[in-house]
Amino acid sequence: IEDPPARFIEELEALGGHGERAGSLEEAREYVLNLAREREANLLVRWDATYLDELGVDQPLREAGVEVALWRDLPDLREMVARADIGLSTATWAIAETGSLVLEHGTGRGRSVTLLPPTYVAILPADQVLRTVPEAIQKYVGGTLPANVCFHTGPSRSGDIEMSLVVGMHGPGDVHVILVG
Repeated sequence: IEDPPARFIEELEALGGHGERAGSLEEAREYVLNLAREREANLLVRWDATYLDELGVDQPLREAGVEVALWRDLPDLREMVARADIGLSTATWAIAETGSLVLEHGTGRGRSVTLLPPTYVAILPADQVLRTVPEAIQKYVGGTLPANVCFHTGPSRSGDIEMSLVVGMHGPGDVHVILVG
């Protein structure tokens, strides 16, 4: 895989997701703001992660009339996330060959942020795109495995016994990944 970020976007889009390259965090911030406007979002819930603090999207969103809630400061987390229009997280890795994200959940990084809102956005540095699944698994060999690691591949899909596929029934149907740098 010559250009892992380009291949990742290609694979993600083949799955029905949206991939974007941003030259800077400022560009990524504009993307999130425009998406919130397009989706007429009232509430965005995001991970409490330094990288997302650096994104600096909270204040501009609030000025645009979008409520922003951080995973750490929600009194009723599940209820809040269940009514969110957009979930925003970062990712530990992205995998070029499958268009997958590798997400490590934990303190400040609730799983439901990536699963419940109808629109889900992940932002990560382009240099965190790995070529293959084995390469991603290798990153954890010999180290301490986080309590919760998930591989997310595109919008959610559900199939029934008659093989009809429904996108977005049990999770976000609208998935955006922004690779920065």
